[in-house]
Amino acid sequence: MPGLDPEVRKYVAEAIGTMVLILIGPGTAIIGIDVMGTFGIALAFGFALLGLAYTIGHISGCHINPAVTLSFLMAKKIDNRTAGFYMGAQVVGAIVGGLMLYIATEAGDLDRTGVFASNGWGDTLGSPYGLGSVIIVEILFTAILAFVVLGSTSEGYPVGFGGLAVGITLAGIHLATIPVDNTSVNPARSIGTAIFAGSDHLAQLWAFIVFPLIGGVVGWAAHALLHTESTDPVHTPATPGA
Repeated sequence: MPGLDPEVRKYVAEAIGTMVLILIGPGTAIIGIDVMGTFGIALAFGFALLGLAYTIGHISGCHINPAVTLSFLMAKKIDNRTAGFYMGAQVVGAIVGGLMLYIATEAGDLDRTGVFASNGWGDTLGSPYGLGSVIIVEILFTAILAFVVLGSTSEGYPVGFGGLAVGITLAGIHLATIPVDNTSVNPARSIGTAIFAGSDHLAQLWAFIVFPLIGGVVGWAAHALLHTESTDPVHTPATPGA
């Protein structure tokens, strides 16, 4: 049976990967927060990314995050067309994952978080943190994620350890920031839950698109200070991989 065109495979991999991230990460919060708690949710996100990195990394690079894709575009590791299709595929995958969770929880009636694991601040989330905290957290911690992902794909990085590094990093990011805004650092993740969480969360969604994207650029800038290579052949559009 003939497979998909190699170019199309990358976009499908990004869509499926982002869907799986939503099912496992927010899914753990929506369905099992009473049992898992913050620590378990953080591990769920980290384990999901770790597993996906080794599953689809050789196909698409396993960005599954528009902010990470933007950092790769800034680093000239992918081109504009690929970046655009990646971001579109990631958003579609996140929405499909959110829809599956919405159906599985009987239109959200069985949601254990009360906010469909969506992001937000203040009264919307029942959090003492405001927009200022969200801006700082989303920019800085997305920058950390992008910095680690870019570093793990750079020349000289130990082969085979990239997925482990980024998975542990994502788990740590969630441990530090879930109490602030339920942790985004990924615009697709935020979109995939907000559209099922109600108008209050949709009204605040802009922040979880804008500031993680800024964080991706900051992460690229930090990476560029330490690395001199302008491209990485492993991540060119012709030969994607982790």
